[in-house]
Amino acid sequence: APEDAGQLGPDRCRSRPRKEHMIYYDNDQWLGVLFTFAGTVWPTISRPLALWSIFALTCYAIVGQSEENTGGGHSILGATMSFLLIFRANQSYVRYWHGRTSVSHFFGHLKAFMMFALGHAQGGKQTVAWLSGRDDELDAAVEDHNDVKARDFRVNMVRLVVAYAVMLKVHTRIALEGYCHGKIDCDTKWLIDWDRLRLRQLLREHEFKVVDNCLGIVTEEGEHEYTLTGLAEQFRDHCDEGPPAHWPESFDVTFVPAARMHSAIVFALHDLLLQNMNDFANTVPWGIKERFVPYLGHFVQSSDFALDMVNQIMSTPVPLPFAHLCKTLLSVWMCSYPFVTDFSLGFFGVFVIPFLVVLALLGIDSISTELENPFGDDANDLDILEGICRLETEAMELLEMTGDFKGRDQFVWRRMPEFVSEQSNKPIMQHLAARELA
Repeated sequence: APEDAGQLGPDRCRSRPRKEHMIYYDNDQWLGVLFTFAGTVWPTISRPLALWSIFALTCYAIVGQSEENTGGGHSILGATMSFLLIFRANQSYVRYWHGRTSVSHFFGHLKAFMMFALGHAQGGKQTVAWLSGRDDELDAAVEDHNDVKARDFRVNMVRLVVAYAVMLKVHTRIALEGYCHGKIDCDTKWLIDWDRLRLRQLLREHEFKVVDNCLGIVTEEGEHEYTLTGLAEQFRDHCDEGPPAHWPESFDVTFVPAARMHSAIVFALHDLLLQNMNDFANTVPWGIKERFVPYLGHFVQSSDFALDMVNQIMSTPVPLPFAHLCKTLLSVWMCSYPFVTDFSLGFFGVFVIPFLVVLALLGIDSISTELENPFGDDANDLDILEGICRLETEAMELLEMTGDFKGRDQFVWRRMPEFVSEQSNKPIMQHLAARELA
């Protein structure tokens, strides 16, 4: 990819991609939390709350002299509806923490897998000398064929592990809109194309084709780029401007059940392990002893299970009857409230207090919707980019700790474009790429 991939180019784009990310805040600062708008329920509920306010004030002006009050039945409806909303909020919070736990398990198992795999690669004389910790042996050791083979294994392992982590981000962008509803907007397509370019700088062409064919975005013949040059050209001088103006508003995605990208990369990781497994005959002296391979495979399986849990949370909505009942009762309660209130309570009791109650109920409903799917590119969604960046830096550190400095030098850091880095709450300024593919 070109070094200037993030510089602005000609005016040709419709808009910049979204730049929302998970928000950290100090809960002890009352004023700071109180006077926050972005990332709160206000952007979601402001319109229905304003409509209800106009409706309530109109009713107050028209029927304010009425002495009828049937608030008893309305209170029962309000209590029932509030119970359902609180129950939904609790279940949404459980889903949120299941998602957060799954992401932690995904990156934790990948890191453990990479750490043990790199450490258990036996290598040759130079690796043995490094692990001994004795400077005199290290100075005398000469790199042999087994050291070169072990380096190739470590480099390929790091490439595939980091690519697997990037695929998690791709999946969270496309799983709901694409694989469940069959369409993604042009901004999402632009972000996915950047992730594809990032994957192409980690995977060789034949590996990338296998993985990319599982993505499922429907494009015209010849439009889907597989080569590094073609993908890089799409972002050269236009990286931070957003999708081109000639792109359609949305792209079709095939949501027929099929193999997805992570299945291909999991197979490649298992295949790499088996190719570098040293059996009882010592046929692969640089590789991993056979007895260690099963539990290394277990780490890959566990990370794949965590990704499946993420997919399950994204693709399994709250049952429609329950969501429909909650919204129906909330709508009926809000619309009927002005007709059953006691107007003798005055403006404060008739409008201000009900306004705050409606605000609370709409807010709970909005929070529930937000928590039900904590993945994607919306405000307050989980920050997966941070986990990828941390895994990349840990991979380079592990290569150094195994003494494979030549293996580390086979990777380079590329500048992260602003439209991607601003989607994380941490200052992520670069990403990892294989030197031969960058």
